[in-house]
Amino acid sequence: MMKSADLKQHALKLLEMSKKFLAEDGDLDPTAFIITAGDQILRPIELENEGAKFESCKKIVEEAQRRKALAIITIFLARSADFSEKDFDQASYSWGDIQYGSTDRSILLTVSGPGVKNWAAALPFTVTRAKIAFRDLVEFGEGVDLGLFPGWSEQIIPRA
Repeated sequence: MMKSADLKQHALKLLEMSKKFLAEDGDLDPTAFIITAGDQILRPIELENEGAKFESCKKIVEEAQRRKALAIITIFLARSADFSEKDFDQASYSWGDIQYGSTDRSILLTVSGPGVKNWAAALPFTVTRAKIAFRDLVEFGEGVDLGLFPGWSEQIIPRA
């Protein structure tokens, strides 16, 4: 079975590939990678609105459970904030807080799964004259509530 550290390293390799795609294409499709013992299945994530996100992520979880997946890794573009210069309160963060409160952008990377400590990181970037400049990777604490995949990880407790 793949360990959390191995999954994190695999996710970071996917992030490196995503940086290249973003630099070449100027965009990045929201993608989930369902990681099984012997395969990696790519699935699109619909993020147009909360309802589409919920349905899309629900289908991904159902497939991951059917395939007895080890983890789900996601990569997508998001609005971001410079967490190093702000008092970021992970406990009070809700999905969409950054999206609607910031003009900065980042590639958001998440790892979650049964028996895996949830992990997330943001790679902020700026675009000037069609050239992308990446800043330093910002890691969230292990065990972070990602709010993406209901019922996927025992660490995720449904919100009241």
